[in-house]
Amino acid sequence: MSAVARELGRTGTRPEPLLAQAGINSGQLSDPYGEIPLLQFVRFLETSAHLTSDPHIGAGIGTRLSVGDLGPVGIALSLSQSIDVGISRFSRFSNALQGGTESQWVEDGGMCVFTYRVSDPKIWPRKQDSEFSLASLVHIVRSSFWSRWSPDEVHFEHEAPHDVRPLQALFGCKIRFAQPINRFLVEKERCLATARTEDPAHLMALERHITEIMGSTLHCSTLSASVSALIDASLGLSPVTLARVARVLKLTPRSLQRKLSLEGTSFREVLERQRKDKAKVLLSNPNIKVSDVSERLGYSDPTAFWRAWKSWTGESPTFMKKTSGHEVVQRTEAS
Repeated sequence: MSAVARELGRTGTRPEPLLAQAGINSGQLSDPYGEIPLLQFVRFLETSAHLTSDPHIGAGIGTRLSVGDLGPVGIALSLSQSIDVGISRFSRFSNALQGGTESQWVEDGGMCVFTYRVSDPKIWPRKQDSEFSLASLVHIVRSSFWSRWSPDEVHFEHEAPHDVRPLQALFGCKIRFAQPINRFLVEKERCLATARTEDPAHLMALERHITEIMGSTLHCSTLSASVSALIDASLGLSPVTLARVARVLKLTPRSLQRKLSLEGTSFREVLERQRKDKAKVLLSNPNIKVSDVSERLGYSDPTAFWRAWKSWTGESPTFMKKTSGHEVVQRTEAS
C-alpha cells in the first residue's frame, strides 16, 4: 500500500485525499507490517482510477514497483533459481500473509497457470486490483529473471475496456476479458530455466523471517479454499476432475474427499459452488451468450449448464440474462 501511494504521488496526484476517501489514514502506512482491510485497498485503487481518469492506473503502478516494495515475499521470489520456483514461493507466502485473496501456481499439462482472486464476491468493482496484482507480478518476474519475459495469455474477470492496447503492450501477449478468474498462462518450459544458483543460507533466513511474520498475521487457508483455487485455474481450460485436483495437492482422491468431508463439504459441492458464483457474474454481462458462459465454466455443452443453473435457481439462464440486462438499463438511466 505504501508503494502504491508513493507511485500515485509521482504521477502528480496527491494520495492523501484518495486515502481518506477510502477510509485509510496516511499514518497507517508508516508501519511496513501493519494491516489494511482489503476492501479499503480495492476502493482506493478504484477511486484513484476514477479521479485521475486513468482506466489502467492499477496496472501502471504495478509496473513501477521494485522487488523490495513487495516485502520479503518479493525478495524471496527474486532470489529463486527459476521463475517456476519463484512464483511458487510467492503464491505460498502470499496466501499465508494476505487475507481475502487466493493465488495459485498450478501446472496444467504443458502450461503453468497463475491465478488470483478476491474471495468476497461483494467486493466489486475490483478491476484495478486485478490488473495491479497481475501486472506487478509479471513486472517483478521480468526484473528478477528476464526483462523480455511475458506470459502467453492473460485473463481478467472484468469486461474489456474501450482500448485494450495499453494492457496488451504492458503484458506483451493476448488478453481475454470476462473470464471466470484472473490468471496468466505460460508454457512450462519457459519457467524452468535456471537463472541463478540459490543461496540456501540467505533464503533460509528470509523464509524464517517470513514465517515469524506469519506467526502474528497468519491467514489460515482451508483445504476447500485450496481446491477452489485449483478449480479456478482450470475452468474453461481443461477438465476439472477429482483425480486431477487430488494429484496436484499430492493426495489420493479418497483422502481428498475424506479431508473435505471433515470440513463439511465435498469436491462436487466445491466445484458446483465455484461454477455457480462465476456463472452469476458472467450472466450479468449482457454481452456474453449463455453458450459462452457454458464453455468458460468447463461444461461439455450448453444443455449441461442449463440443467445445472435450473437446479440451482429454479430459473433458466436466459431469464437471468434478461433480468440482469434490465437491471443494467435501470442503473444507467438512474445515473
